[in-house]
Amino acid sequence: MCIEHLNNRMTLNQHAGPDTTYSYSPSLTLFDRLRILSSFERLVIGVLFLLVIISGTSLAYQTNKNTFVEIPRVGGKHVEGIVGTPRFINPLLAISNADKDLTALVYAGLLSRDAEGTLVPELAESYSVSEDGLVYTFTLRENVTFHDGTPLTAKDVVFTVEQAGNASVRSPSFADWEGVQIEQIDAKTVTFTLPEPYTPFIENLTIGILPSHIWEGLSAEEFPFSQFNITPVGSGPYMIEMIERDKSGIPTIYKLTRFKDFALGSPYIQTIEFVLFNNEEEALTAYSTGVVQAVNSITPMRLEEFLNTDTQNTTAIHRAPLLRVFGIFFNHNRQPIFLRKEVREALAEAAPRKAIVGEIFRGYGTLLDGPLLFSYLTSTTSQDSIPADEVEPEEETSTGEGDEKSAVNHIEQARHILEDAGWKREEGSGVYILEDDDETTRLSVALSTVNTPELVQTAERVASSWREVGAEVELKIFEPTDLTQSIIRPRRFDALLFGMVIGHELDLYAFWHSSQRNDPGLNIAQYADIEADALLEKMRTEQDASARSQLYYDFAALVRKNVSAIFLYAPDFIYLTDKRVHNVSVHPIVEPSERFDMVYSWYIDTDNVWSFLKGFFE
Repeated sequence: MCIEHLNNRMTLNQHAGPDTTYSYSPSLTLFDRLRILSSFERLVIGVLFLLVIISGTSLAYQTNKNTFVEIPRVGGKHVEGIVGTPRFINPLLAISNADKDLTALVYAGLLSRDAEGTLVPELAESYSVSEDGLVYTFTLRENVTFHDGTPLTAKDVVFTVEQAGNASVRSPSFADWEGVQIEQIDAKTVTFTLPEPYTPFIENLTIGILPSHIWEGLSAEEFPFSQFNITPVGSGPYMIEMIERDKSGIPTIYKLTRFKDFALGSPYIQTIEFVLFNNEEEALTAYSTGVVQAVNSITPMRLEEFLNTDTQNTTAIHRAPLLRVFGIFFNHNRQPIFLRKEVREALAEAAPRKAIVGEIFRGYGTLLDGPLLFSYLTSTTSQDSIPADEVEPEEETSTGEGDEKSAVNHIEQARHILEDAGWKREEGSGVYILEDDDETTRLSVALSTVNTPELVQTAERVASSWREVGAEVELKIFEPTDLTQSIIRPRRFDALLFGMVIGHELDLYAFWHSSQRNDPGLNIAQYADIEADALLEKMRTEQDASARSQLYYDFAALVRKNVSAIFLYAPDFIYLTDKRVHNVSVHPIVEPSERFDMVYSWYIDTDNVWSFLKGFFE
């Protein structure tokens, strides 16, 4: 555009004074107007325009940030490091932790557990229990299938339970099904009939269901040798895709892919791999170098060393109580001094519980003062049903000068208990003795335990405290098989440091009923009490949860009153995962494989969607 043309469009009073005015024709373009501005004016406008762009972008980002939400997306690979080589990926035969880990992913049961550890239907759509507690009726979900697409029916449930209860199959779960009658009502309905009420039976219904069309042609003797123990077909959240082997043909990696038709919903993580190692050391090394993304059952001592590395920045630590109660159990048949209550009270008073949990377990455990882990019981029971003054004290772990002072007080208190009952310290040795007529009794104890680092250190710590009190203590350490066969079963011990697996349903009968004092019973404390027997028997038949909880508390109070054993701690289960694996939750567990109860809800990959559309994707 020429200057002459602009002059025709614009009138300029060049002779006006300070009030000079400019008049522009409406037909001027934005570019024309910018050209007649000074450089400074164009700079100001440019800066203002840039600020508008930045502000708008920021506002749009904040709007999107507040409007969009992150949701799980299918994809990703999770790699677990486990110790051992699986031999029986089979719910009826699984023995090792490696067996049980893979079985938990490949197979599904009528029931499973949610994030809080509560039993919920899995393959079952619903179930009911008769008023007398004898008949359990289960109805299967519609359209549940095995990994090969075959429909899962009541026939498969009946087949699985019949094989579990077949002594010739030699299933570790045989005792759970002995005497149980199972009947198929129709293709979707099955009933279990018990010979007598047994409330903890419900826990057995988590057993994985076998596909009868694959297994029914095998005899009981052939069960352990089937190829389907290594390449199984189940109905769980994941199915075997591939097995990598070394030159000797031994499996080294199991690759599993998600089963889209899993009863509780299609899993998010596309692939899960299990890398097999010979020991914990190899597994931890693989985790620290990024070969695997998760390891479990790490000892607290190893965990502390491990977290001093850079890996701690990418590690999520998941912990939950193991439903196992560790304590010291007396055998008064072999060592008569345990018939004297003051001896049991003194040794219990001197037991260094805080030091054990704080120093040996680095705080990864719960202090106990009775036969139950009451923090778990109160979390699964209505609080209104539990009298506040009956809740068992489970102390918080602490370390520091206060603990040392407290420990000294416990030692002195233990001595007072003995001296009030007539015990005196022997000159020279300092060991307490009790003189009664012409008989002299020494406070002498042999403490036995299994050869694992934590239990050996615990036994040494207990022995040190008892010696400080004035007891003569001999430590006896055994390998696991020797301890079971040569010491526990024939009851050849004075005092035994050992653990009891109390389970989710807290069936204490085998550990404390007087009828279980001899092998194969598990009443290693040789405990016998008519009132306690009555409580234990009623626990097994009581259907009301609140009433059953009260029975637990009454029993625990009785055991504490009699000082029937020295209860020390319940250890924590420790599970390390990469922080990129989301929604991992671990409830109180009996077996490490239970960490996979909610694996179908774990996720790695994510998408952002409008918040109002979130429900559509769930």
